Amino acid sequence: MKTLISSDVRLLANLIQEGKVVVFPTETVYGIGASTRLESACLRVYEIKGRPKDNPLIAHFHSIESIAAVCELGEVGRALLERFSPGPLTLILPKKDKSLFPKELDTLAVRIPKNPVVREWIELSRGPVSAPSANLSGRPSLTKLSDVLRYFDGVVDGILVAEEPSFGIESTVVSLVGKSPALLRPGSIESNELLKILPKLWIPGPGSQKETGSVPLSPGTKYKHYAPTARVILASKEEFEFSLKTMNESKSTAWIGFSFEEIELNEGKKFGDLHPIFKSDRFCFVSSNEDYAAKLYAFFESCDFAGFDTIFCEVPKPGKGEEGLRNRLEKAISI
Repeated sequence: MKTLISSDVRLLANLIQEGKVVVFPTETVYGIGASTRLESACLRVYEIKGRPKDNPLIAHFHSIESIAAVCELGEVGRALLERFSPGPLTLILPKKDKSLFPKELDTLAVRIPKNPVVREWIELSRGPVSAPSANLSGRPSLTKLSDVLRYFDGVVDGILVAEEPSFGIESTVVSLVGKSPALLRPGSIESNELLKILPKLWIPGPGSQKETGSVPLSPGTKYKHYAPTARVILASKEEFEFSLKTMNESKSTAWIGFSFEEIELNEGKKFGDLHPIFKSDRFCFVSSNEDYAAKLYAFFESCDFAGFDTIFCEVPKPGKGEEGLRNRLEKAISI
């Protein structure tokens, strides 16, 4: 298959209208999408990814009003979108238009990407565009065009070239269906921000699950996600430093975290002086939780590509950005 790789939004919009599949960047990760109005096109997305059929897709819109035209938005939904969109927030809403994919659900997961080029493309596509993350099912989402080309050139009909993702992890998902609003997937928009508008928001604890039934309402809630082939070890600061001191010569191990420069080896030498992190693909230094999230999936991909079998991931720092990042790290190590 010949894949159209272009920054021309009209050409890529035509593909969506024709029932084709297009990979595109959002501010979070790359998506692989098709017209929400064409069931056969959406089903092809599942086939390309190897995605379980009961794992729903998020419909991407260009504006709040375009969402209100097909879903029951309500005052609370509108307030959330006006506060956090365009941006990394997905809402689960009751449908007004029952013809939208998936037809068997009375709800739709919706969001508005931050990138204005992508919003223009969605509007020209006569959206919405339904899309999960652009990856093979269960693997880390993609955040670099080079990785997208490696996996999807010759597989999908088009790839939209625009600004690469910067947040690095998938959107926060909030359900407004049922008796009380519920946080179904943490992300860059954190629960403490949502509570200002949703004081009765249900927030999951460890191992808890809000959804019932066999068909989940949101992606990222039922299956193992975000996992590289390499074994992922979530390590405390002390464990991370110890592993670096004792295993830094291992050619099959990689590290991502904050503490490289703090580690002191024998004779007063610093680890960072002996192993310049910018010269090795085994060491990924991060400066904040947000920086960690932005680099995580691309690092997972590079580790798998290089053949590493173990990745030590330092635990996130307390505070801003911890919630969504910790969720993705724990998903990557879950069995």
